[in-house]
Amino acid sequence: MDWLYRISAGYRARQWNKAAQRSVAHLPWKGWAHARRIGILFDAHAHRSDLEALRAVVAQMKAQQRAVTLCGWTGQMRPKNVLYNGRQLIFIDDFTWQGQPESGNALEFMQTEFDVLICLHRSPGTPLDELASRSPAGLRIGGAGNQDFYDLCMLPEGSDYQTYVDSLSAWLTKIAPTT
Repeated sequence: MDWLYRISAGYRARQWNKAAQRSVAHLPWKGWAHARRIGILFDAHAHRSDLEALRAVVAQMKAQQRAVTLCGWTGQMRPKNVLYNGRQLIFIDDFTWQGQPESGNALEFMQTEFDVLICLHRSPGTPLDELASRSPAGLRIGGAGNQDFYDLCMLPEGSDYQTYVDSLSAWLTKIAPTT
C-alpha cells in the first residue's frame, strides 16, 4: 500500500490545502479561565527539536488543570514493527490516500472537542489546517498566514513556546465568553 500513498501525495496535499475554504464547527467559547481542553498541532517534520519544548508547555498547562492533546505531523509513513503508544505523532498512513483522517492520532484528534485549538505551524501540503478545521473547538488560533477559519493569528517567535503560551494566555483572558 505504500505505493498508493506515494502516487497520491500530490492529490492529498491539494485536498489538505483546501481546508481554508471549509466551514468549521464552533463550540461556545467559555473564556480562558474555564478552558480545560487544549489541542496543539505542530509540524514535527520541519521542527524536530521542538517536541521537548512543547512537552514542557504541556506539563505546565496540565499543572493548571488543563487537558492538553499534542499532535505533531511527521510527514512520513509509520515505521513497521514500532509501537508509538502514547506518542503525539501523526503519520501519512493515519489518512486515506484521498487525505481524509482514517486512524491513529489524526482521527482521535479530529474527534475531540477542544475549548482552544492552537496550530503552531502552517505549511502547504500538510494536514495541520485540515485537522484544525475538522476538529470542533471554541476558539482556533493559527501560528501564521491568513486568518481563514482561525479566530486569532499569533506567530510564535522561535522555539520559546513557554513565552508564546504566556502571551497568548494574556490575550485569551481578554476575549469575552460567548453565550
